Amino acid sequence: MSAFKFRLQQVLELREQHEQQVAAKLAEAETAADEARVAQKALEAIRQSGSQALRNAHAAEPTIGQLKTIGYVIEQLNHHIIDAQSRVEMAEQLVTQARTDLTSALQARRVLSRLRDRHFESWRAEDNAQEMRAMDELALSRYTRREGDGDSGAATA
Repeated sequence: MSAFKFRLQQVLELREQHEQQVAAKLAEAETAADEARVAQKALEAIRQSGSQALRNAHAAEPTIGQLKTIGYVIEQLNHHIIDAQSRVEMAEQLVTQARTDLTSALQARRVLSRLRDRHFESWRAEDNAQEMRAMDELALSRYTRREGDGDSGAATA
């Protein structure tokens, strides 16, 4: 009996490592996308608060300087929100790419795993057949020896 050896075991192990690395990259990309979304929502909440302050200022008859300052702050927030939206979109693209890469890595590993399983089944069937042949040969040799012992005992008696 010999131990099962899969010729492509190193390749399979490399594929498994690659799959783990891609999964880690996906997790990082998802975390970055979540952080970008949170930042964007925070900026939008600040803009909403600034808009409310502008409406309140209009009701209280503010000076033109106050209105301009609030307007400028809101305009700057709008620019930051646009930048944040761009970061969210880029992060989501990275997540999509990482998911695609992970799917490819999973498929590549599964192909080799199935090939290994098929080779193992074939090896096991051959190993079992060899074991059965050895057992049959042993049983046949014992039977032949008993028959031989039985014939010689009858001839001397």
